[in-house]
Amino acid sequence: MNQSKQLVRLIEIAIMTGAAVILDIISGMFLRMPQGGSISIMMIPIFLISFRWGVKAGLTSGLLTGLVQIAIGNLFAQHPVQLLLDYLVAFAVIGISGLFASVVYKAAVSKEKGKLIASVIIAVFIGSFLRYAAHVISGAVFFGSFAPKDTPVWIYSLSYNATYMVPSFIICAVVLCLLFITAPRLLQTEKA
Repeated sequence: MNQSKQLVRLIEIAIMTGAAVILDIISGMFLRMPQGGSISIMMIPIFLISFRWGVKAGLTSGLLTGLVQIAIGNLFAQHPVQLLLDYLVAFAVIGISGLFASVVYKAAVSKEKGKLIASVIIAVFIGSFLRYAAHVISGAVFFGSFAPKDTPVWIYSLSYNATYMVPSFIICAVVLCLLFITAPRLLQTEKA
């Protein structure tokens, strides 16, 4: 990869990281769960960078998003390991969706709407599910005391985190599908 293209990738990672943090702050103003988490579209910029540049760029943008949230204090902190799981790991794993970057790009360029929609939904599901898994583990280990008396900790964590992760997945999948159907050039990293 030439230096110009590397510079563009780094600039886009920085911009998408900033956009993710801003979107998370805005969505957190309207609905914030009592022990952290919110229905949020902050994953969209991380998915977008993952689809444009692949897994490494997605992991980097997600990790930076978590670091920035910790740095600005936009967090719900209980323990250092919980911070690692809920912020660094949870946001970084969204970048795994970049494994589908070439499939999504090819489907968008060839105007195969069905394949594009299926690929985006699967990729967004995998990234969202991995984030959800990190939050569930953190919730069961560090927030188990919030579980109702007769509810097992894992069931509580699974259901609590699903209340905001399922809607977040659906919103992100719909927005990204519509975005790539109407503007497939967003997936191009080369000058057309």
